[in-house]
Amino acid sequence: MSTKVNIALEPKLDKGTLVLGGEPHVVHCHYYNHFLQTSIEDAAGTYDVEEVLVWTAQEIGHSLFKSVFHERKVEDPQERKAIVEAVFTQCGYGKVSLNSLSSEGGELSTPYEHYAYTYSATFPPRPKGQRGVAYFSQGYLAGALEAIYDLPLGSIGSKQTACLTQGDPEVRWQFYRLEQPLPLTPSVGEGTFQTGDLLQPPNTRIPMAQIRDAVLGLPLLPDPETGLIEAFGVVLTLIPGNYYALISDRHLQRMIQALGEEIVPVVLDMLIESGHVCAFNTLGGIMQSAEWDAVVRPYIDTPEDWLHGILAVLPAIGWGIVGCLDQPSSREWSVCLTNWYETTAIAALPTSQRRLDHSPFARGLFAGIMALVYEAHIYERRLTFDGHLYRRLFGEGRVYESVFTESRLQGHLRDSVYVSPARS
Repeated sequence: MSTKVNIALEPKLDKGTLVLGGEPHVVHCHYYNHFLQTSIEDAAGTYDVEEVLVWTAQEIGHSLFKSVFHERKVEDPQERKAIVEAVFTQCGYGKVSLNSLSSEGGELSTPYEHYAYTYSATFPPRPKGQRGVAYFSQGYLAGALEAIYDLPLGSIGSKQTACLTQGDPEVRWQFYRLEQPLPLTPSVGEGTFQTGDLLQPPNTRIPMAQIRDAVLGLPLLPDPETGLIEAFGVVLTLIPGNYYALISDRHLQRMIQALGEEIVPVVLDMLIESGHVCAFNTLGGIMQSAEWDAVVRPYIDTPEDWLHGILAVLPAIGWGIVGCLDQPSSREWSVCLTNWYETTAIAALPTSQRRLDHSPFARGLFAGIMALVYEAHIYERRLTFDGHLYRRLFGEGRVYESVFTESRLQGHLRDSVYVSPARS
């Protein structure tokens, strides 16, 4: 008897999240995924980055599928494998078959995995002998395998043995039982969440809730052959937001342990830059898409309406509920973040187990949106999203900068970000 697998993430409008198996998922593109991962991977000579990139994914994969199997009352390992395969593809990670895996592990291979496939299509090949880039899938599948066979978290070890980025025809991993479990902790799930409403500003015709609902209805479907989601000129994933938040925080902690407090500004600057990358590629792509033209552009009267319009999109891609505190202008923009996905995850950790006291990614993101609107003038013409434009906005002196004026991770009741022109 086979299981008909129907996978759907549940939108929670009062949180601005997309939830599956108790895990809030967020939409990001391959440029952001690679920038953040590669920036962490660059520290491989300082600490063992697999303990951040792989172990964090394993914690989340284990918690997610334990919850999904429990919710669906699925106990048969073959039916559980079919669910994992369906989620893997539906979320844009690629295509896998788990038939070769048992409770003792085994080998798994695929020609289609998000990180490896998009890296090999975007960047030069990596040197032979350098590790492959499929860290997330490696850990995620290890955690899923533990959940399939009701094994304790951390009981499965893994390694990547082939990668498209080195000219191999496939990505390949090995999974195996460990005598001593890895020191992993269960995912924080929905975290210390907040609820709220997507408010309608009085000074714009942009219909906030209508746009959010329209974006929620978009069919972000994977390609049937590759399991990859191509939209808005990029390749998208729906990865649990806890993964991004925790690898950012854990990377900062490990860098401090290795190099001391003086490394903090360097790591924070990298995380801010990741927000610029995301604003430029993911949100920039959305703002130049046919969907934007159909859903948002009919209501746009001013450059500020572009800011309101993109804020309406954010809860539909799982990032939380964001609203303007005042009418924005080219000189300043104040936003309030309700249930921001990074804050929500990190706030669920004991204070002794976290280091970030705000979301540097959010700082870069909102500064990047301002640069697209007021420096690149996305409202006037279609942009060419290339390296020249990126360097002009962010690499040759940042045009805008932002600060957290309030942070839940510093004891405030909400997160608030203020964006203004960068000081020369």
